[in-house]
Amino acid sequence: MICAIGFLVASCKKDADAPSPSPCNTSNPDFVSLYSVTAQNQQCIDHHIYDSEVHSYSFEVSVPKTICSIGYQSQPALSQTPYLFEIWDSIANTIVYSGSHIFSATATSYASIPPLSLIPNHTYTVKRIQTNYTLYNDIIGRIIHKPQFQQMQFPIMQGSLKITSSRFYGSSSVLIDAAIPCIDLVYQ
Repeated sequence: MICAIGFLVASCKKDADAPSPSPCNTSNPDFVSLYSVTAQNQQCIDHHIYDSEVHSYSFEVSVPKTICSIGYQSQPALSQTPYLFEIWDSIANTIVYSGSHIFSATATSYASIPPLSLIPNHTYTVKRIQTNYTLYNDIIGRIIHKPQFQQMQFPIMQGSLKITSSRFYGSSSVLIDAAIPCIDLVYQ
């Protein structure tokens, strides 16, 4: 019995010394900076528009990163309706994360996801999908775009993040490389 207690105390001590995972900080300077600097540099408009079921962008990171949270702002009519988010490995054409989340309609809010490690210089695509709506206005989202939806200049880089393209589709015409949806991917 004394040996068992000693083992238990030793194993607790070992766990206490183990490094804890990095916290999930919802102030990702890479995406937030990229979004605001791009809006300014490419003379973009930042507002809620474009009624498509899927808002997406493809991206790479230049150093290893681990996604732990997704930031988004819901439309008021859908504030209690989950949005489906998928992160695809664009090279292997496989889903590496899929989950439904509810977000605030008044500001960007964040939903935790299981840690997802990203490989540097590997292309991923994040998709915001909403198919449970009544009016087309319900599926608009916050985006930046040039006047008359002229083509944006990709790739766009900030810190370790590089957005390589964007795509909006479903329930309306397809829009390619003419806007960036405000989908914040947060790293540990």
